[in-house]
Amino acid sequence: MMESKLKTHQPKLLKFLRDKLNNYSIDLKIDVNEVVEKKFAYTPQERYEKLKEKNPMLEDFRKMFGLDL
Repeated sequence: MMESKLKTHQPKLLKFLRDKLNNYSIDLKIDVNEVVEKKFAYTPQERYEKLKEKNPMLEDFRKMFGLDL
């Protein structure tokens, strides 16, 4: 989405940059990194799974103390 918005405004942006920098050989190269952004855990189950990824012993403690989620 951001790439498409940038491409629609690219001519105006290039004109502005070229004029202000007095360099008419400037061009834009757009690289898209399609890595999924950090996913946030919202439900108690998602939070527990996220914590369990960081510390696998958490599951043992939950069982040892008979805790529910």
